[in-house]
This record gives sequence, structure tokens and C-alpha cells, in this order.
Amino acid sequence: MIKKVLLLLMIALSSLTLNAAVPNKAPITNIEIKGVDDADKLMGVIGLKKGDLYTPAKVQHAKEMIIKALEAGGYYGTTVKAEVRPVHDSVAITFDVNKGQKIKIDKVTFVGNKHLSSSVLEDNLVNKEGTWFSWIPIIGGGGGTAMPDQLPYDQMRIRETYLEHGYLDAKVSEPLMKIDFSNYKADVTYVVHEGEPYKVASVRIQGTVPGLNIKELQEKLHLKPGKVFNVKKLRKDLKMLHEKIGDLGYAYAQVEPLFKKDSKNHTVSITYKIVPNKKVYINDVIITGNTKTLDYVIRRYVYLAPGDLYNYTDLEETKKELQRTGFFDKVIVKPQRVSENKINLIIEVTEAQTGSLSGGIGYGSYDGFMINAGISDRNLFGTGIAGSLTLDYGQKSHNYALSFTDPRVFNTLFSLSMGVYDSKDEYDYDADTNLTDYTVSRTGGWFSFGRKIGRHMHATVGYSYTDVDYHDYTPLDVNGTNPYESYKKSSLLGSFTFDNTDDYYVPREGIYSKINLEYAGLGGDAEFWRTELKFAAYYGMEDLIDYDLIWRYKLHAGYIHDDGYTPVAEMYTLGGARNGVRGFAPGSISPRYIDPDTGNEYIAGGNEMVVNSIEASVPLDMITHNMRLTGFVDYGMIRNTIYKTVTQKGWMDRASTGAQIEWKSPFGPINLVFAYPINKKSQDDTSVFEFTMGSKF
Repeated sequence: MIKKVLLLLMIALSSLTLNAAVPNKAPITNIEIKGVDDADKLMGVIGLKKGDLYTPAKVQHAKEMIIKALEAGGYYGTTVKAEVRPVHDSVAITFDVNKGQKIKIDKVTFVGNKHLSSSVLEDNLVNKEGTWFSWIPIIGGGGGTAMPDQLPYDQMRIRETYLEHGYLDAKVSEPLMKIDFSNYKADVTYVVHEGEPYKVASVRIQGTVPGLNIKELQEKLHLKPGKVFNVKKLRKDLKMLHEKIGDLGYAYAQVEPLFKKDSKNHTVSITYKIVPNKKVYINDVIITGNTKTLDYVIRRYVYLAPGDLYNYTDLEETKKELQRTGFFDKVIVKPQRVSENKINLIIEVTEAQTGSLSGGIGYGSYDGFMINAGISDRNLFGTGIAGSLTLDYGQKSHNYALSFTDPRVFNTLFSLSMGVYDSKDEYDYDADTNLTDYTVSRTGGWFSFGRKIGRHMHATVGYSYTDVDYHDYTPLDVNGTNPYESYKKSSLLGSFTFDNTDDYYVPREGIYSKINLEYAGLGGDAEFWRTELKFAAYYGMEDLIDYDLIWRYKLHAGYIHDDGYTPVAEMYTLGGARNGVRGFAPGSISPRYIDPDTGNEYIAGGNEMVVNSIEASVPLDMITHNMRLTGFVDYGMIRNTIYKTVTQKGWMDRASTGAQIEWKSPFGPINLVFAYPINKKSQDDTSVFEFTMGSKF
């Protein structure tokens, strides 16, 4: 026994190397963790930081926390050695970590399950058998690696699965994990008692709340008599009741589900007992964390003011409205109780990087080498006013633009926007596409006035003027006139926007929709009508699967009606990240005209187009949450019904798939796009890699 104690003492001392000259309670001047890739993450769990006073107990605790954190990640046999070195009157500590080995889940066994299959019970577990695709987020389903700290939660997850299928009497034993350290594999066994599924006999709401229509709420309940009980639907009912009561000012209402089981007939009667308590009023709105954005700018997006009756929907809409501005990385809106009938509304914001001074050199597969410089800010001096100056120059294009937008002029509901620009795009196609190259330059300006309508809508009217110049091409006649000739356009503009998304850069819920209208014909050469729609819907899955997967559906559609003269430069083309259907060269998907004399092909564009995109986005950076990986499928259609001499009379369609890395950088959103054309034709010009900057996710 004494030998064992001495051996354990020697092992403990060997793992902690202490210099006899190290003074106790000396300040720690440096901490280093070696032997692991995620040292920064471990630094946050050890409970030590520079400036703390050194003691052997603190170092020992830090070692234990490192081992515990790595075991939570599936590593077993982790060893940590700590070296403490004197540095003048302070100490430096180095932790040398050996991660050990990961334990793989070899088999998960359920004993006693007769009604629910093992695959159904295992589906939501963390400790489950792996597959060939387990390493792929969401698609692989995870699993394969032992996470002992999750075993108690896995037990509850199995119980939850039974409750979702109506098994109110189901019992699940504590899991038994057997580890074979010879091959680092583990088996997990659960013993379950299922019982019988229960159906809902009745559901009613008990309690009186002034202004609350109980009968109407009863019809909206998710749990219905005659249906199998489902705990998920129960939680939805509780959430809905809390929200409806909260909208009437009862911030601290209690909603308690009461169950009456009939074990003989296997039915359950449910009563939602409501105790509203007192109505609550806003005492004060306290804003914290805004180091740049002025208080009055934040308050314009807050739907509750001192003296107002508390409203749950207003509180939630305040948070979403502030996130939609793009001014903040994080917004927390929470009530702080002052008395039985008064609360303070605490708004905590973390300022985002809204301004940037950028410059650099890049390379794209289509545009070649690019030089860009710019200064922009969505929140100039914290006033909410946006301004930008952009200078982009590439081998085949340039874009110079200056713009200004005040979304709330003099703190009213009215907006003002204006800008000027000068751009050039050189379309230089591959030789095997047989397309004729050309260059188009645009110079112009615009302004618009708008007004916010309600909480989610905004309407604008405005005017634009553009001077378009074609050059570096061979002239031809497509439609009785030369559509490649230079022209001037004078247009009346209008737009209508609906946006109830919950974030500016990475929305996880809500809809964004914008209709743009244009009439060209107020002078100038061009005469046409344009209607354009952009639509996006977002659905985050984190509440359902405990993982930040975001589904996105995006639609871009446009229609041009010729009213006398519609130049080629105003027609739609597809291809590329900005125009739609990634994987094809920008502007390359288009109806064409073939010169019968030379055989050369010319881009004619289309007056009707539709692009659909489905995207699945997952986090790529779990620390700063600034990078995401997104898989996508694009499908676009385009046709020309204005120019009678185009060779393609019907719809042209193209599709692509691929992935893109989305980075919310200090210089603005940056996307690296890797795409594969699905139905490429022999004459198509493709672009499998693109780099874009400045576009939202």
C-alpha cells in the first residue's frame, strides 16, 4: 500500500516541474500551452491568465481542466506536464500536453425496445456508431467518437424521443459504457422500458386574462384531442401562450401544464393553467456597449419606450430590427425587474466593424489581376448614415463609385440616397465559344427618396441617368438598328422592400423581398419598362438539431417590356456569382445572334430571366463565428422575345453546384466560390473559381 502511494506521488510530482526558487504567489507573466492545435480554446478553460498570482494548486487545477476539456472532445489517456520558470520577480508557466487517443464507438445496444427501433433511438445521440460520412457536418449525422460527458444527456435524449412518440411511462436506464483500451473502442448499452403510447384525451386552457380570447387560442393549440401525445407540440403550445399573454403586458405570466393520465386507457388530459400576475410597464430603456453608435440612433429601432406597456412581440422585433441594421455583431434585449409592475429594458450591443479602409491586389479566374481601394462605412460617426467610395481596377473591368444613404433623415421615417459611378466591363470570351468580344462603359448617377412603412416595409421613388458606350467590337445589325451602339438612358425608378429577417449579414429566419421598377423614356435614347424581383427565405435549424445549419432559398427574376428601344446593355445575362448560376463566366449565359457572313456570335441578352438557388450553410469558424461553408445548387433560365433575329427562340437553362467559403472580414463580406457546371454545353464559357467582395451572404 505504501509503495502504491509513493508511486502515485512520484507520478504527480513528475507531471509538475517546480523550481525550488519559484516564489509562491508571484505574478504570472506568461502562459503557454504546447502540443495541441486548439491552444487558444484551452486557454479559456484553465482558469489562469497573465497577472494572476501563482500557486501550485492553481496550476494543478489548470491541468485537470485541460484533461477534462480534452476528454469532453473524446481524447483518453491525456497527460499534462507543467513547467514553472522564475522570470525575475514573476513566473512563466508552460503546459506540455499529450492528447492521448480518441475512443471510437463500436456498438450501441438497446435492450427492451419493442416499438421504437434502435436506429430511431440512436439518431439524436451524441455517443452513437459512426459511418463513412460521420465527419461531414449534418450530412454525415455525426457520431463515431466517444463523448463520456454527453452520456447523461444521451439518456435524456432517448427519453425525449419516447415522449415525442407518446410513451409517457417510458424509462431509460443509466448508460453503461465499456471501453477496450487495447483497440480504443467502446460499446454503450441502454436498458429501456417502453410502456404504451398515450393519446390526448382533451386539452384546455384554465385561467382568465383580460383581453385574451381563450376560445381562439384553443383552436391554435398544436396538441389535439385524439392524436398521439408529442412533447414537442406541448412546448410549442407553452411558447405560443407565453407570447400571446406577453403581448398584453403580462411579462411574468406563468403557464403550467397539468397532466391527468389514464393508465388503463392510455390517454392523457392536459390543462394549461395560466396565472397572469400583474401587468408590467417599461420604467426605462438602458443602452450599453455602444462605443460608436449614438444612443438616439439605437432608440429609433426600439419599439418600447419608458411608460409603455410591456409587449413580447415588440421586444423580439426590437432585437431583430437592431440586428438588421448591420451595426452590431451581437444584440441582447432583456427585461430587468424593478418592481411587481415595472421593468427596465436592457439593450446590450456589441459594435460591428461597419467601416473599412481597404486596398489590395487580387486575382480571379475571369478578371485576372485586380487592384482595389475603397473607404466605406454603413454607420458614419455612429449616425446610421452610410457612405462609400470604391475604386476597383482589373485587367478586364473597372468600377469607380461614390454613394451616400441616410435611412432616417432628421430622425424621421424618410430616407435619402444618391450616388455617381463610372464602370467598364470587357467581355473577353474563350476562343472555342465563338463569341465576339466587346467592351461596355457606363457613367451615370442616381438619387431616390423613400419612406419606411410599418416595421418591415420600405418604399422609394427616384431618378437615374446613364451614358453607355460600346467599343472594341465588330458592328452588326440585329433588330433593324445596331443594338451595340452607344446610347443615353433617363429613367424613373421605384422600389418596394419587405424585410423581417433577424440579421443583416447571416440571417437565420425571415424573408427578404424587393421589387424594383424602372421606366426608361424621360428623354434619352432608351425606351422600355423593367420589373425585377429579388426574394430570399431563411430557415435556421439550430433549435431542431442543435447545430447552426441554415437553409436558404433565393429567387431573382426580371422582365423587360420593349417600349421603342431596348439596348443590349440593358438586357439580362446570367453567369457568375453576381448575375446568378455560379460556375459559368459572368454574362456568358445568354441568347445569341450569329452573323451569317462571318459566323461570329454576339451576346444579345434576354428580356426575361429567372434564377433559383438553394443553399445549406454551416459554421466553419467555431471561435469567432466569422466564417461559414455553404453548399449550393443554382438553376437559371433566360430568353429573348424582343430581338427577332436571335438564334435561341425558347428558354435557355443552365445549372450548377458547388460550395463557397463566406468570410465576414474586417474589409466586408468576402466569398470564395468553387462551382461545377452541371449541364454545360460545348459553346459555354465556364469559371470554376470566383472571388467576390462586398456582397452579403
